[in-house]
Amino acid sequence: MDLVPVQDELNDIAESLAPLHLDWLSVAIALAIMVVALVLGRLARRAIRRVGAELDVGAPGTFDMAARLTSYAIGVVGLVVAMRSIGVDLGPVIAGLGLVALVAAIALRPFLENFAAGLTLQVQHPVELGDQVEIAGVEGTIGAMTARSVVVDTTYGRRVFVPNRNVLDQPITNLSRGGQRRTTVDVGLAYDTDLDAAARLMATAAAAAAGVRADPAVEVFVYEFGDSTINAAVRFWHDPGIRDGWRVRHAVALDVKRALDEAGIEIAFPQRVIWTAEATSAAGV
Repeated sequence: MDLVPVQDELNDIAESLAPLHLDWLSVAIALAIMVVALVLGRLARRAIRRVGAELDVGAPGTFDMAARLTSYAIGVVGLVVAMRSIGVDLGPVIAGLGLVALVAAIALRPFLENFAAGLTLQVQHPVELGDQVEIAGVEGTIGAMTARSVVVDTTYGRRVFVPNRNVLDQPITNLSRGGQRRTTVDVGLAYDTDLDAAARLMATAAAAAAGVRADPAVEVFVYEFGDSTINAAVRFWHDPGIRDGWRVRHAVALDVKRALDEAGIEIAFPQRVIWTAEATSAAGV
């Protein structure tokens, strides 16, 4: 990028400052204005955070970001007033700062995109601290939400930093919002199985498994005639946590297998029929 325009603007700023004849009183007033602005910004930031804590709306990050922006805005206003108090022509200053801001925006584009996405997440709060989620292929618990990323603590003991813009661009599955979720265990049955009896047996076994909720009730559907098996889906509801899903799925699989074994119903495995030349001749084929 051509830096000549930036240099020209900085020269204009220097020329606007050159004619100034500052006295100690003017400087003292300008400094006092800046100090007051900084104090007011800090007080405003604390007040907004206190209000957010008292309201307890479940989105503390929103108030924290609002507090920061308010503090920055008060600081900028204080700077402008201080410069005007010593007679600085703000036209070239504002133009120069605008050009510098443009260069900075281009250089910091990824950070600014993530920051803007972070603001959107804080306002809409599709996820909050402590929620268990699936985001951008990552499954775990929200450990932190920063200006740059959403931090996910996975069940594998890893901490993954997902950029905010990636979070907004992809589907977010919040496992903690619904209060419960459904899991499916697929079972392959032999072709000579009494399907009605097997379905009733699997539904009863799954409903009695530890962690399975009674409402909605367990459902069993036969959905496919495979190459070696007739496939059925056992669907059940449980608590929404990630570990809950694995724990209850394990319990259902064990209980369904035990019930089928006791009833003499086979969980089939892949089979292949091979015809030999002798068998073909004997069959008159």
